[in-house]
Amino acid sequence: MNVLAIGAHPDDIEVYCAGTLLKYKQQGHNIFIALTTSGNIGSNEYENREAIAAQREQEQLEAAKVLGAEVRFLRFDDQGLQDTPETRRAVINAIRWANPDVILAHYPEDPSTDHAVTGRIVSEVMLSIPGKLIPADEPPISKNPSLFYYTSAAGVGFLPDVYVDTTDVFPLKKEALAKHTSQFNWMDVYQSHNLLNIMEINDKFRGLQAGCEYAEGFRAFRIHGYMPNFKLLP
Repeated sequence: MNVLAIGAHPDDIEVYCAGTLLKYKQQGHNIFIALTTSGNIGSNEYENREAIAAQREQEQLEAAKVLGAEVRFLRFDDQGLQDTPETRRAVINAIRWANPDVILAHYPEDPSTDHAVTGRIVSEVMLSIPGKLIPADEPPISKNPSLFYYTSAAGVGFLPDVYVDTTDVFPLKKEALAKHTSQFNWMDVYQSHNLLNIMEINDKFRGLQAGCEYAEGFRAFRIHGYMPNFKLLP
């Protein structure tokens, strides 16, 4: 089975759903990651956007080694993602590239603009992925993937439908997130908790809800023809 996680920035996947990806990897499935931006304003310590984008992409590739994942960078601008024909084409290409059975993506009502736009685009192109007349560079796929949304930042406004117990893989999830070294000082600019603590608090809270030590929560996308198959979650 192929599993695609789509995020807005390098580190989003590691924060929100890497535990579930690790569970899939343990089961022998193929893991793919696509990022709509390279996080090219996510630091005050670099001279220009190109430098921070290059650093963050390299960090993502290092994190992907921990997850055993392939990565595709769409390279739109951080904090300025727009729903345009170009963006939709790139997202469709990424979905077709991965040929997924399961897609994990941002919740469309996430308070972060880049997160929300990414989640909405993924949701709204689901019916486009099999169409040969849809503007795209990758060929249509025949699968009807199940789409699940992972939590918003700090879980704000997000109530899961389903939980994945990630207790056994949590140390590896933490290892993957630690590869995003540029983000620790950046998060300190506007948050009271560091990146690893934010992730751990959130996962402990979801674990409390689910009756285990650590968990990740998801909501299901529902539309005729693409109703979620919860049995595909690990």
